[in-house]
Amino acid sequence: MESSQQFSSFVGDWFNGLGEASLLGLVLSVVGMGLLLYAFKTRRSAVLDAPRPPSSEEIIASLEKKIELQNSAMSLLGERVSALEEYLEMIGSRQQRQDADKKDMRFYQQAISMADKGLSAEELAQRCGISASEADLITMLYQKTH
Repeated sequence: MESSQQFSSFVGDWFNGLGEASLLGLVLSVVGMGLLLYAFKTRRSAVLDAPRPPSSEEIIASLEKKIELQNSAMSLLGERVSALEEYLEMIGSRQQRQDADKKDMRFYQQAISMADKGLSAEELAQRCGISASEADLITMLYQKTH
């Protein structure tokens, strides 16, 4: 115990012998060392905790997954385009049928007038843009009435 009392007395004498400026410098040095140790420990843990860059295998797997998703999306888009093309064809044929049905009486009056002038069914079909059966019907009706 004597040695610990000697040490305490030595430290006490040493502190008493220091001036205020020296004591302040010693305290600041100890605080500075503590801050340096804290900064070193924080930086070291930040380096250890930092996310590691992905490996080339992970990058390749990620890119393959993206390609697979894009291929499935392209497949779906292709199916939708095909469906739209079919729909447009249906609409177009429906429109043609409606246009053909909308031929009014004036159009047929012109065909009758031409038949009246003696045009054959073949010439009538070519000039009026009607089917051969329509032209035959017009010429037969005209011949029956006269």
